[in-house]
Amino acid sequence: MRSRYALAVAGVAVAALTGLATPASAASTPAATTLGPAATVIGIEFVNANYQGATYTVTGGTCTATTSDVDFYVNSMPSGWNDVISSFRSYANCYTKLYENSNRWGSTYGFVGDSSYVGDAMNDRASSIEWS
Repeated sequence: MRSRYALAVAGVAVAALTGLATPASAASTPAATTLGPAATVIGIEFVNANYQGATYTVTGGTCTATTSDVDFYVNSMPSGWNDVISSFRSYANCYTKLYENSNRWGSTYGFVGDSSYVGDAMNDRASSIEWS
């Protein structure tokens, strides 16, 4: 349990280092989620395009580097993070896929490694995420 706490704190520290203010529609503090046992950042989601604004950092293990399976997922965004994502970065051999609705259904964007802008069709609409 101690390592899980350290992972969550590490995710918040990474998120806090982006150095930009949080808009009113997003959480007032950076968000972080740990999926799996490893202290590896698999994705950072950004409120604004071009990797700007408040961040949501997800840690887990290493992905399989293929889009034919799902290694990690978030079925429901944490408080303040529903319908606010405009860009993201993927790490640890992962590709990211955004879903318009909770429980990974509806319109999608991805699987892609990094996206400086998710496009008008998905901007500020993500409610769940997969990493593959």
